[in-house]
Amino acid sequence: MRIHHLGYAVKSMDVSIEEFVKLGYERVGETVADEARGVMIQFMNLGNYCIELVAPMNAASSINGIITKLGNTPYHICYSVDNIDEAVERLKNEGYVLMEKPSCAIAIDSNKVAFLYNKHMGIIELVEENEHV
Repeated sequence: MRIHHLGYAVKSMDVSIEEFVKLGYERVGETVADEARGVMIQFMNLGNYCIELVAPMNAASSINGIITKLGNTPYHICYSVDNIDEAVERLKNEGYVLMEKPSCAIAIDSNKVAFLYNKHMGIIELVEENEHV
């Protein structure tokens, strides 16, 4: 596993993009609407570092709970894996709880992603791919 990106929950996509640009980040592609998860996604790079800005699309968005509780904040680390099913099973055996089973992520070339939670680590995301965003 290697780090793919850091997920950052944001209330306003446009305002957050502006602020990260001020810090030297560059947009990677266009903002993507992930209807299945009810979020807007924008990847941003600073050198070799990649962040994923995640903003709610509506009141039912999966990210609203985090933003309501914590405000704008980093909330997950995504790791790239070669085989997502094997990685999920290994982590479940290590005490992680599967939050979202592997499914396609429109913002990452429709590669499979899965979200898991561990009380000592918080939320992690796995993405099955061999190329970096």
